[in-house]
Amino acid sequence: MCTIRLFVKWCSTIEAVPTELYANVMVPVVGPENQNREEMLQSERADEILGWLAKYQYVSRDHVFIVLLWETGVRIGGANSLDVEDVDLDDRFLQLEHRPDEGTTLKNGSSGEQLVSITPELSQLLEAYLDDIRPDTTDEYGREPLLESQQGRLSRATMRRIAYTLTAPCFLDEECPDCVDDIDAKCPEAVSPHAVRRGSITHFLTNDVPVEIVGDRMDVSRKILDKHYDQRSEEVKLEQLRSYLDNV
Repeated sequence: MCTIRLFVKWCSTIEAVPTELYANVMVPVVGPENQNREEMLQSERADEILGWLAKYQYVSRDHVFIVLLWETGVRIGGANSLDVEDVDLDDRFLQLEHRPDEGTTLKNGSSGEQLVSITPELSQLLEAYLDDIRPDTTDEYGREPLLESQQGRLSRATMRRIAYTLTAPCFLDEECPDCVDDIDAKCPEAVSPHAVRRGSITHFLTNDVPVEIVGDRMDVSRKILDKHYDQRSEEVKLEQLRSYLDNV
């Protein structure tokens, strides 16, 4: 439908075709249960977004959120579940806990609970955010959410909206031919938090991090990783295997 919409928009350059006809071509918003399994945030694009945020919105909540997703590959359920006390800056790790009785859950339940290591850079970012930016906020259960909103804890729906906003071309002042003049519409070029996770996993695999380590870190089995997350081309996989064998 995106392709059809673009074609109709191109046709609108012809005098006989109404200028706004393309706006009537509706592009469905794909939900998490049936979204394009090949959709992902490309590594180069992630670098551009993170670079822009580091320059213009450093240590903002949105900056922390997207860095957290990209570096750890955590699901938004995991990001939503994090409290301030789950952040260990000294030993540089995050603790993911399944707390269904307190409004936060992990996809794999208690079996998804784990410690996730973070880099010194993310640790410094979180420290600056906690010291200087994050307001003294608690949720309805008296917990201190790492990612806050005016209502307390940043919701998953808001997390999705942030991801869509930050990954849209127009966020970096680039042309987005598929966008419509509707403030509530999702940019067709933007990607979901799950696509950020998929891009993160592929990024780590492309940079020769072993599959077993990536799977453990991202809480995903080898079978699911191969089927739904690993978007490396066969050429890249071949070159990595060749490089590995050359060093044996």
